[in-house]
Amino acid sequence: MVDNIYLLIFYGVVLLLILVASFLLFYIKNQNVVWKQKRQLQETQIEQQKELLSAVIDSQEVERKRIGQDLHDEIGGTLSAIKLMLNSLKNKLSTDQEEVMGEAKQLIDKMIVDVRHISHDLSPPGLAVFGLFTTIEAFVTLINNTGEIKIFIEQDENIEEVALPEKTALALFRVLTQLVDNTIKHANATEITISFKRETELLIAYQDNGKGFDLAVLEKRGGIGMQNIQSRLQMVNATYQMETEIGEGFKLTVSCPLSPEN
Repeated sequence: MVDNIYLLIFYGVVLLLILVASFLLFYIKNQNVVWKQKRQLQETQIEQQKELLSAVIDSQEVERKRIGQDLHDEIGGTLSAIKLMLNSLKNKLSTDQEEVMGEAKQLIDKMIVDVRHISHDLSPPGLAVFGLFTTIEAFVTLINNTGEIKIFIEQDENIEEVALPEKTALALFRVLTQLVDNTIKHANATEITISFKRETELLIAYQDNGKGFDLAVLEKRGGIGMQNIQSRLQMVNATYQMETEIGEGFKLTVSCPLSPEN
């Protein structure tokens, strides 16, 4: 009789352990399913955000291109016509009037150049034809000619052979021009260096010798310029790393995936 009781207790304990183990296995399996569903939902949301971001940026670029062309064709053409009209009066004015007209023509020439620069910045004309690297060189030459800051470009010899999709090239161009604009406005820098290296990915390093800043402050404030940079890099699946300290300048390293053809 006692042996039967012990046997029943033993079987009861074994059954209880089986039930507990079954429950734990069911719980773990269920948690794995929930975790996978959450991950799929997050991936779907991230993909939707990227698609929405891409659509917004595409629409912005279309509008930039339209405004740039209007500036170049309409405003630029009107300024050139005004200059021709002033030239037609050259021999009909007194000395004092000619001096005033000369100053007016200089202002018009400056406005024509400014309009051309603005229209090219809104819609870089050479990007689709000549690619990112040649377009950046032209942009850098334009900035260097102002004498406001000195920009140096360092690149691998075969970098021109790297073929980038137009959307990727445009995104990287916008990022670099935004960085240059930030440096000129805020960094009190005298030099900028932009380097391009071709490895398994395209590596871009942007560095200035400005006053730098506290990264924690930037992350807290979330400036619009840096948000635009992050959004454009995210859109083309590029990653980046920022390095800066107060008094130590600023550096941004970008790693952009290349297509198999490269």
